[in-house]
Amino acid sequence: MKSSRRYAATAASVVALSLVSAPVFAQVARNQEPPQRGGPPTEKTPYILVTTFASADRKLGVESANELRHRIQSEHSAKELYVVPKANIDNTLAASGYPPDSALNAADLMELSRQLHGEYVLDSKVTKTGPGDAVRFDVRVLLRTGQNTLAQPLPAANGKDPGDAAKMVERSISDMLKGIPMYRTCIDNLRAQKNDEAATAARAGITAYPNSVLSRICLLNAYTNAKASPDSIIAVASQILTYDPNSMLALANLAESYKAKGDKDKAIETNLRIYRVDPTNTAVAQSIIQDLAQSGAPDKAIPIIDSLMKDNPADVGMIRTKWLLQLNAKQYKNAYVTSDEYIKIAPDSATADFYNRMIGVAQTDSNTAKVQEYAAKASQKFPKDVSFLNILAQSFIKSGQFQQALIPARRATEADPKNQNGWLLAIAAANGANMRDSSAAFAKMAIDNGADKNTFGAALLGPTQDLFAKAQASKTRDDWEAALKSAQAVDALASTAQSKFFIGVASFSAAATMAGDLQSQATAAQKSNKKADKDAACATAKSMEDLLTITSISMPAGASVSKETAGQIMGGISQFTDYIGSVKKAFACK
Repeated sequence: MKSSRRYAATAASVVALSLVSAPVFAQVARNQEPPQRGGPPTEKTPYILVTTFASADRKLGVESANELRHRIQSEHSAKELYVVPKANIDNTLAASGYPPDSALNAADLMELSRQLHGEYVLDSKVTKTGPGDAVRFDVRVLLRTGQNTLAQPLPAANGKDPGDAAKMVERSISDMLKGIPMYRTCIDNLRAQKNDEAATAARAGITAYPNSVLSRICLLNAYTNAKASPDSIIAVASQILTYDPNSMLALANLAESYKAKGDKDKAIETNLRIYRVDPTNTAVAQSIIQDLAQSGAPDKAIPIIDSLMKDNPADVGMIRTKWLLQLNAKQYKNAYVTSDEYIKIAPDSATADFYNRMIGVAQTDSNTAKVQEYAAKASQKFPKDVSFLNILAQSFIKSGQFQQALIPARRATEADPKNQNGWLLAIAAANGANMRDSSAAFAKMAIDNGADKNTFGAALLGPTQDLFAKAQASKTRDDWEAALKSAQAVDALASTAQSKFFIGVASFSAAATMAGDLQSQATAAQKSNKKADKDAACATAKSMEDLLTITSISMPAGASVSKETAGQIMGGISQFTDYIGSVKKAFACK
């Protein structure tokens, strides 16, 4: 039977059969197989449904079902446990469009049992186990409780032939039935919200039938209703799983109890067991994914969502979840790929937050290429958000790509002239590209747009530094005076300790270059006693004095740049001043 929906498709014929009374069914059965002993069943007699076993050999499946059906009939009277006749089964299947030897799945078995009044339903499988007729029976007893279908696995039966295995299964069924009255009492107490009485009945059922999964399920429900301790629930759920490893109810309660205890590892392990039992259940799988992500095991959730996406590759929610799981699991290379798929099928998801997140991931991953890729895409999509342009420029600067960095940096300053970061990056890029004049120009533009002068003053000194270096190499008065003039121009725009330092050093150095000239002029004036020679010496002394005055004013403010240099210069000023004073006195300089 492919699906229980097929019953609906042949509703008329099925309903017609379902209206036939139990005695009539029994009469039909008598016409085709020996009647069950003990006369017709009563209204209270439970029915048991035995259909073709699942098997690689359909003939063996039919034979095994017949053997077990006959064995139960021979061991139980019709008033104790009525076996639904094979003829009734075959007729109902035929009316629904299925061959009589069909092996049904659990859902279809329960639908068939509803039509044939089956209270107990056998879900059975037979496997050849060796030479001759040796077989293994794996049987579960299914029964409906309320809206739920519960399963009682029976011990595997290994027999020399189907008849031998059928004897073992029948004994297991008889043993199981010993605990059913207590199980029914437990269920009744649960419905009446009498949890303690339900638990007592369940324990009695377990005593009557130690392998009872049904009574343990009822006990588990009593414990959960009464909000028993996690350890109590874990104990019962674990017992259920020893008999029925695939019990979703036990697994779900076990996972919740481990979570309540804070045992993350066992909760994760149990959640994975749940998924393996039913990987096609999307709702369950998504719940497990969430639990795994929250429990700190996103890497274990990723294979689950991959399996779900096989049938839904374009599901936006699943792709987003996979992307977030990969980020949490630090699977960055995979996350790059998934993020591209995500925004491809959901372009609106490529928000500024999305790009900021991916840029942060790429930075953590030390992946410069990805930082630049995401920053470039974001700056194109959000041209008014200069932060992405700044990130792009900064990334280029860090990787030594100064010319490339200038482009986004200048775009940022053009988009927002008051954004200081953009100007600083433009200056850094220009300095890295040895474009001193551009660096100073950017600094001036930044200050003109209201930027902090102290922040950008140092950048203005780029050309000054070049002139300073030139003067240090040439040691000529002209070069020192050029450096001094440049430093003074910067200081007038944005005074800083460094601009003052440059002024102090340049003015002192320029004065120092004149000391030799002054000495020569003074000696010549003394010998000639000519007014022209004296005037020349006085003019030089005056120029030196003016330069040293500049040094005296600027050097204290620039001393923080180099205290040692400042100390040497301040000491040199006094020596020059004394000599200049003697020259001025000797020649009566005005």
